[in-house]
Formats: sequence, C-alpha cells, structure tokens
Amino acid sequence: NLLDEIIPESVQETPPAPVVEEKVETPAAVVEEKVETPATVVEEPPAAIVPPTVHDLAIWSPPLTAQDKELLVKILAAINEDFEKANLMEGINAYEPHYHKLLCFGYQKELELKLGTAVASYQPTKVSDKQILVSAAPADLHADKNEKGRLWTALQEMFLK
Repeated sequence: NLLDEIIPESVQETPPAPVVEEKVETPAAVVEEKVETPATVVEEPPAAIVPPTVHDLAIWSPPLTAQDKELLVKILAAINEDFEKANLMEGINAYEPHYHKLLCFGYQKELELKLGTAVASYQPTKVSDKQILVSAAPADLHADKNEKGRLWTALQEMFLK
C-alpha cells in the first residue's frame, strides 16, 4: 500500500475504539408526597361573629384617683346613672368605641382624632349613633366651680331632658 510507505505507522489513523454504551438502569426516583399538616392553630373567631358588648354609658378618662372617682360617682348619681355600671376606660390607650353614650374627661384631642371630627367641650354631641360629652379631666374639675357648672348643665341636657 502506497500510503503505508509514505506515512509512518505512528501517524496513521487508528480506527476509534468502538463506543460501548452501558445501560445502567437506575430505578425511577420514588417521590413521596409529604403532605404537611400544620399544627392545629386555634384561631379566635372574628369580631363580627361575637359582637363586642355595647355599653349604654362609657367613661374615658385619665387614671382616676380616689378623689376623682368620688367626684364621678356623685356626678353620675345626680343624673341617675350608676358609676359601677358604666364602662370605665382609664388611660389614653383604654378607649373602645362600643357605647351609646360617652363621657370623655380630658381626652378631647385624642377623641377627635379617633372620631375624625371636632367635638366641643360641654356640648352634648351626636356622632354617628352615639352621644358624646367632653369635659375637662376630673383632676381639673375639683377646684374649678365654673367647669363643674358647665359640666352639670351639659349633663342635664344630655341625660335628663
């Protein structure tokens, strides 16, 4: 063969080794479906299902001293309301909007923010279906006969007429 003579053996092409495909059978991956059951969460029922208690009378005021409480008990007795039956909300964060009538002592600006409307002091005001009366804080009423008089007039208008 002429090629054999011209091209040394080392350069001649050697036929490629046959490719042997090995078929390794791997079992199909077993997919286990893990259905995670969440831990049982006891959810509180939404407020819509259990309506909050709507109080006939609520009082929102700064924390009361014994003297403040005594004053409010007397004021309420004068308009035939029982202090013990009223929903007393003491402190700036205690406000809840579940009432028919509200006596707000000392939190006028905060109440206006919550209601989204201005409320004048010592003037019974109707907001939505609620009657509201704003007054100075009990601590400011003790020594101020004028403020007490304005409060008394407003209370009579709101409760006794």
